[in-house]
Amino acid sequence: MAAAGPEAPVRTPRIAFVNPSVGFSDRRKSKPIGLAYLIAYLKEHAYPSSGFDFGDSEDDPLDLARIYGLDTYDVVGFSVYNESFRSSVVMAEWIKSRNPDCLIVLGGPHATAVHEHIVRRYECVDVVVRREGEEAMLDVVRALDDPAALRRVKGTTWRDPGTEGELIVNADRPFVPDLDQIPFPDADFTSHSGYPDLTYFDSVQGRLKAALTICSSRSCPYNCSFCGVLTIGRKYRSREAGRVVAELLHFRERHQVHYEHVYFSDANFFVSPTRALEVAEALHEADPNISFSFGTRVNQILKAAEVLPRLKECGLRFIELGIESASEPVLERLAKHVKPEVNVAAVRLLRRLGIEISLDFIMLDPGTTLEDIRANAEFLREADFYDCVPHDHLYTALVLYEGTPIRGFYAQRYGVEYDPDELPNPFTMFEVPEVQRFSDALRAFRKQWQDRIDETLGTGELALASLAADPGSGGIDRATHAQLQLDVVSLRHAPNLVFEALLEDAEHNFVRLDAGGLDALLPRLGPDRLSLGHLIARTDDVARRAGFHQVPGAVGHHGRD
Repeated sequence: MAAAGPEAPVRTPRIAFVNPSVGFSDRRKSKPIGLAYLIAYLKEHAYPSSGFDFGDSEDDPLDLARIYGLDTYDVVGFSVYNESFRSSVVMAEWIKSRNPDCLIVLGGPHATAVHEHIVRRYECVDVVVRREGEEAMLDVVRALDDPAALRRVKGTTWRDPGTEGELIVNADRPFVPDLDQIPFPDADFTSHSGYPDLTYFDSVQGRLKAALTICSSRSCPYNCSFCGVLTIGRKYRSREAGRVVAELLHFRERHQVHYEHVYFSDANFFVSPTRALEVAEALHEADPNISFSFGTRVNQILKAAEVLPRLKECGLRFIELGIESASEPVLERLAKHVKPEVNVAAVRLLRRLGIEISLDFIMLDPGTTLEDIRANAEFLREADFYDCVPHDHLYTALVLYEGTPIRGFYAQRYGVEYDPDELPNPFTMFEVPEVQRFSDALRAFRKQWQDRIDETLGTGELALASLAADPGSGGIDRATHAQLQLDVVSLRHAPNLVFEALLEDAEHNFVRLDAGGLDALLPRLGPDRLSLGHLIARTDDVARRAGFHQVPGAVGHHGRD
């Protein structure tokens, strides 16, 4: 049951919410929306709080806790994923050592999945809030001065200090039935690295747009075996179209930024095509220049094909499509409940309608065979994903998140019991030795070349856009301009060509890799068959002459490697 409304607290505790570090820098960093909802909800009920976002910090978590004075708060809540759990514990232990009376609260997918284990093993953690956090966290804060009340807070697991640490697992809390009663996630965060401006280049309108992320629904009714959404629960709920428009207008006014593209961050925006259309039409009516994008499954695309043309009229630009694999055995392990031909049909439909595709793909899982990889390679070529950037889909491996069925599947398959605090390294688990070596070589290519390709592609494409607007700028003649166009296309294709060459070599017992190492698999590119290094240098040179020296926001090596 939702809280009745704002009430003046008996006292105003100092509350902090922390998004802990995952240990590497994420170039697509955005504000932690789950914590933003919590902060806004508590503020509406007269409990202000502070937000700290260390999600992409590579600094020591203990140093971060010290620098930002996390030990000075009465309550510190951590939003915990598998990757960030260790950082959370380090911070929590330090806070408790400095301020034993501080209430440490963990929430999020990982904390929900192993709530009893966390409270039993880690004395620094007082409470775990399971599943959705707004209502439960409000009740926890209200119960600060009344331990008996804390005992009754639904949706929490906690250690009772009055009974020598008795573990108490309270009943689950019903999901928030009406998402429109939750305030907009209007919260500011102290960030260790700041946030890049979120933009979208609208090729239809030919201009760069300020973009805003909006979550218009929660959860997903499907049960893909690898998805962390299952941890929080499959109860799908959605917001009214009018509230989505109101959120856009709210943040336009709040930030004084004229947002014209909406990235919907829903786990599955297209569960109800009728509702999706209502949202799209409401946005279009509010501002005909609005464009938007969302993520969904392939089977839903086909089931609601008749809605897509109207969505495009209302500004739909691209769909993040959960294809995951082109191999039927892999799709079965992932519990996608679709066949490879359904993936192909969905892609063809979107191509025919002129709707761009952002690809969600799991290239490798522990049971992957070379035949599975070959099916993926053929799909990517035949479905025309050679021009798809970024190239992340070539390098992905299944992560066995705590609380997901696929983790249990592989634990049983291998006869092991994974430590609840650990994520098995997905790049060391392959059953087929040839797949392990294929993955190792592909990751070596990524580490050595992919950042250079990304940065050069960025500057090259910016140079092409400039030359299209002002032919001859920087003294670039027509022939050099044409050469730059070909070189940029070649760079887009280079990682795919390396992937295919490595796969073919794996199918022939790595003859070329053994003879000449990774260099033996690098392609010769362009009409003049340049090496990859020379092609990058030539593209960089032309881009510099056109006035572009680096991509804004360019980053270093891929953190996950």
